[in-house]
Amino acid sequence: MAERIRIFVGAYGSGKTEVALNRAFSWAAEGKRVAIADLDLVNPFFRSRSLRTELEAAGITVLAPVGELAEADLPIVVPAVRGAIENPDLHLVLDVGGDDAGARALARFAHFIAPVPHQVYMVLNDRRPWTGHTQGIADTIARVQESARLPVTALVSNPNLGGETTLSVIRQGHDTVVRAAEALDLPVAWLCVMGELADQLDPDMARGVPVLVIQRHLFPPWYRDPTRFAPSRDQRSRVMREQIAARRASAPPGGTNHNS
Repeated sequence: MAERIRIFVGAYGSGKTEVALNRAFSWAAEGKRVAIADLDLVNPFFRSRSLRTELEAAGITVLAPVGELAEADLPIVVPAVRGAIENPDLHLVLDVGGDDAGARALARFAHFIAPVPHQVYMVLNDRRPWTGHTQGIADTIARVQESARLPVTALVSNPNLGGETTLSVIRQGHDTVVRAAEALDLPVAWLCVMGELADQLDPDMARGVPVLVIQRHLFPPWYRDPTRFAPSRDQRSRVMREQIAARRASAPPGGTNHNS
């Protein structure tokens, strides 16, 4: 039976949420009824709930607090997530927080997930601390599994340095993940590559692993222009200056009354 629940875990900076979003959009485009649950309690800047409008426009249900409670965390969404787990007609994507601390949110649902066909994907970027070699990857997986109370079933290779990513970075990082997969007897589900590099990728570089072309959806709060990738320090400063100028231009005449 095909997996109906796909769970994405990974260390901070692994690109876990971006991969989860790309998979959710892809499965929805295939005509599947998809929901995504934002269980990331670790990173407030890169959360799947921040794309609620785009996800819902694609027909994807977003399981996360709304309105004034939009930044609230787990307890408020527990009934909705449990209902989605038990719904046999729904393909559920769980975006779980980084490392073992974030994986504790998943433990609350482990008892309900275990009997349902599912996959737990560990997203790995070898350029992040502790996941640049086999032992570090094995230790990270062990900690996440202990906290989540569910075993990791597959790895996702996501080697990147943001806008500084090159084919060499991808090759070296993917080789690291493949070696770890062989040592841990786990499959590698996908090699993730940004769109602009995918056309340059030598098929042999993937080493038999399916290539997942990634579209970037998430940007840091100081940089929201999706037409530019991985801004430099000068670009970030310029964007911040533009935002300050825009706020000043929209302020009422006479400036702000700080005593009010």
